[in-house]
Amino acid sequence: MKFTKEVVDLIKNYIISNISRNPNQITQQTCDHLGITKPTVLKYINELGRDRIIEKTGSNRYPKYRLVKTKYVWKYSNQDLEEDVLWRNDIAPLLKDSNNNVKDICQYGFTEMVNNVIDHSQANKLITMLTLDCLDIEIWINDDGIGIFRKIKNALGLEQSSHAILELAKGKFTSDPENHSGEGIFFTSRIFDEFAILSHKLCYTDFGHTEGLIEKGILWEKQEDIPGTSVHMKIEKKSNTQLKDVFDEYADPEKDPSFHKTIIPVKLMEYEGESLISRSQAKRLITRFDKFVEVILNFDGVTQIGQAFADQIFRVFPNKHPEVHLRMINLTKDVENMIKRVQSNK
Repeated sequence: MKFTKEVVDLIKNYIISNISRNPNQITQQTCDHLGITKPTVLKYINELGRDRIIEKTGSNRYPKYRLVKTKYVWKYSNQDLEEDVLWRNDIAPLLKDSNNNVKDICQYGFTEMVNNVIDHSQANKLITMLTLDCLDIEIWINDDGIGIFRKIKNALGLEQSSHAILELAKGKFTSDPENHSGEGIFFTSRIFDEFAILSHKLCYTDFGHTEGLIEKGILWEKQEDIPGTSVHMKIEKKSNTQLKDVFDEYADPEKDPSFHKTIIPVKLMEYEGESLISRSQAKRLITRFDKFVEVILNFDGVTQIGQAFADQIFRVFPNKHPEVHLRMINLTKDVENMIKRVQSNK
């Protein structure tokens, strides 16, 4: 049977879209899903192989497939670097065929993260990497400096480096307020489909956004001690995300175009299994809330909170800062009841 071009494209797109999740069984999976024979699927797998879109890594008897990735690496001494020059000379020519919205996002993320290395990292070396396949663009920015979490810990006098991640999640933090706004990491983590910062034994990840809300804000500890800071950014080539739309999610372009809203995953406070009970924990959470007009607290993954913790956030803070609007999302019944309990004491 001869398929139309539309059907052939459908088969190939299914293989490409699912190969990373199921590299060992993609042939049978495609047969089952589309109701076509194994020889037919293998024909199009072989065509994708000849076109260098996918490649086989296993044996003929036990084949495994993966997308073909092209990797580019640049190494620099961190002296007299300019992030826009690196973008223009290295990255931009390799993305010239990408959609404008995707290029804008990559340019913003790349230049913001490289500028952080130049201005803040105290690094001697910078390594940038770009990886391309038929679906995604991935960018890595690596340095051998002090490490971003330790830098923030020292600047704010925090007890633990992990507490620095909370300040990054809030936004509007910079160790050099005269020259920086503290918005770069906040917005970069929200415009890419995947974003991660790794430094020493800590990793903070954000995965995309839904109507401007973080889907996941995860802090986890690695066994490996990674020197300096590594930033990973990933976006689909066909992404519809518009840079301006994400900026507008955190501002009111009609009334107040400044960055006035933040969204905080409260789960970050539960580092090393700590329960959210004490007033001191709450004070750490609400630090710099007064810099925003609206603060959205995402309680996803938080099952309960203590009375003192809730009282400090939902009674004491609003009484002192009525100009800041607190909004809560993803509340369990227990958390909601505790908030209502302390608010009734106003």
